[in-house]
Amino acid sequence: MSRLRFVTALLLLAIGLPMRAPFPAGVAQAQSPSSEEQRIVERARLVLEDFLDDPNFAPMRVYVENAYAVVIVPGMLEGGFVIGGSYGRGVMLVRNSRTGEWSPPLFVRVVSGSVGLQIGGQQVDLVTTLMNEEAVRKVLNSNFKVGAGAKGAVGPVGAGLGTGTTLNFGEDAYFFAKARGLFAGLAVDGTAILPDHDATRAYYGRSVTVSELLTAPPDDPTSAGLRSALSTF
Repeated sequence: MSRLRFVTALLLLAIGLPMRAPFPAGVAQAQSPSSEEQRIVERARLVLEDFLDDPNFAPMRVYVENAYAVVIVPGMLEGGFVIGGSYGRGVMLVRNSRTGEWSPPLFVRVVSGSVGLQIGGQQVDLVTTLMNEEAVRKVLNSNFKVGAGAKGAVGPVGAGLGTGTTLNFGEDAYFFAKARGLFAGLAVDGTAILPDHDATRAYYGRSVTVSELLTAPPDDPTSAGLRSALSTF
């Protein structure tokens, strides 16, 4: 078992989640197909609308406008006790470079782990902008990890920021987080964004590719509100 998976397993035990969640082992789901995934899509829409309504996250708009893809993770769990780390399930939407439209969602898992003493735990809503094509490719190939071939930083937050400022998008990804209506302190080093193939298959009823979602997307009314919210940035 890799160190990342080992730390993730310990984190899930600490916060009381079943260990099967982060490991797509091809085991049949107990729920009806795609019901959990539909819930994630709807919660991702609510997260985006919450960020849109918060003037402190106005600087995030320019990052979304220039992103190749956006990852939204609603209710990411930050662990406590002796194991510090986080785990969450969410969606990634990719921008069509020709039309500017956003694709229907692919499902992802976001995992980070560190060893150290932390206090308690909390839920964090996370929005990550992927700023180049290579970053998107690394996510799809299970090869995106900040500090190990990918560069990431916490995005700027503040109602007075982002206007009249020349920006240089020097990182592969920028992370924006809110916890319980407040700004969340976030350490992004070691954060991995991984495709969740099982969830994507459950949602669409079959395997799909990014190319298909961009050029011949399946009918997906469930994510229409999410894509519309993303287009307003």
